[in-house]
Amino acid sequence: MVTRISGLASGMDIDAMVKKLMTAERIPLDKLNQQKQLMEWKRENYRESSTKIVSFQDKLTSLTRSAAINPQKVTVTGNSDALSATASSSASGVLDISVTSLATAAKSVSSTWTEKASSGLAFADGAARTVQVGSATIDVDANETIESFVKKINDNSKTGVTALYDAKSGLSLTSKTTGSQAFTIDSQINSAFSLALTNGTDAVLKVNGLDVTKSSNNFTINGVDITLKTAGGAATRIEATKDTDKIVENIQSFVDAYNDVLATLNSKVGEERYKKYAPLTTEQKAGMSDDEVKLWTTKAKSGMLRNDAMLQDTLSEMRNAMIQGVDIGRVDADGKNKPLMMSELGITTGTYATKGKLILDADKLRAAVEKDPDVISNFFGKQDPSTALTNKYTQQDGVLAKLKKISNASLQKMADTAGTSKVSSDLTAAFLSTSSMGEQLSSLDRRISDMTSRLTLMETNYYKKFTAMETSINKYNSTSSSLTSMLS
Repeated sequence: MVTRISGLASGMDIDAMVKKLMTAERIPLDKLNQQKQLMEWKRENYRESSTKIVSFQDKLTSLTRSAAINPQKVTVTGNSDALSATASSSASGVLDISVTSLATAAKSVSSTWTEKASSGLAFADGAARTVQVGSATIDVDANETIESFVKKINDNSKTGVTALYDAKSGLSLTSKTTGSQAFTIDSQINSAFSLALTNGTDAVLKVNGLDVTKSSNNFTINGVDITLKTAGGAATRIEATKDTDKIVENIQSFVDAYNDVLATLNSKVGEERYKKYAPLTTEQKAGMSDDEVKLWTTKAKSGMLRNDAMLQDTLSEMRNAMIQGVDIGRVDADGKNKPLMMSELGITTGTYATKGKLILDADKLRAAVEKDPDVISNFFGKQDPSTALTNKYTQQDGVLAKLKKISNASLQKMADTAGTSKVSSDLTAAFLSTSSMGEQLSSLDRRISDMTSRLTLMETNYYKKFTAMETSINKYNSTSSSLTSMLS
């Protein structure tokens, strides 16, 4: 390492001179660092866009479920105390139900019992043994207490029973399921605890005139989930219909999510780019206040994706998917294909200035659903099986399938270009180094490292030369002083 001297002999500010010389030499390095910074900012903008699209995909996935695009509801009239009902997406029709009896669980209960002190032996002889309870084999230790034996039964999920012990009343074993199925308890337990079995029974009911038995009080008929509560009394009517309010709510949430991602992408491609504001170098920042640096950097970071081709393609495809319509097999008076259009559901686009934003007319949507209960499933839920495994969409695809394929293609392009994640909505997710931008940044890092090394060597050489000059001047001054002293 070269010892840096201050220039006392020459009277020059050597540090300042070297700094000025190096400032000019560092211009190419500054440009490389600025190029790297711009690429990193651009990559971060891609990540912001990709995370927004991933979140939108999550919304599409949730809407794809039948319960979202085909929500049903039930109306219970008549004897509403007898049962409760909820609708699945496949619920349909009208059910008239009369409950004759509820399903019960089999029980084995001590019929005769002499009160015992707590922690009595499970079996009088206190010997170890193995007993069968339901599908489970229970190992009984020597001198096993009743309490610990009961705990073993309850802790084993294979027993299929709930055990309860009371020192005054004895033991109760109750099946965890209802119905008339067999109830297996080891004879050793029956004998030791004087158990008497009461078989379980099936629920008995009449549904639309048919005699029906069910092993449980909870079951499903025609897509309606039913829970029996009491037996006897008048009949109960259950009517399944489309849940129009839920449909409107779900479609509005889709419109909001679509508009949100659209606004994000539009803001990226339309953001102003200020080319005069290049990223600041370390030296430039040193001469500015924090507020000045912040304002400058805001301008410099603006418009990283202005008119970006990938995002513009995504926006164009999304708008096309919405206005294309869905082929549901309709034909017009001339026998030509007549696709289902979003305007028929009360969904329209705003003015040109809104750049594709969707607007939902809830009243028109309600009217469309009342006219055709399957209209939402057809427009949103259809999928063309011929392109199901690709990112290509056709007019036979519903809107959700189209947008899912478009977003898949967009995420793939951004992953290939910027190394963004195709599945994460985390803004701090790591970038893939194998992307084209990742490779470019790696190349820039190598060039910056090489140039930094060269500049360090160059600076060292400058100091070597100035040190040599100072040394020579010192020698000259020393010789001159000696001669002057001799001649005086």
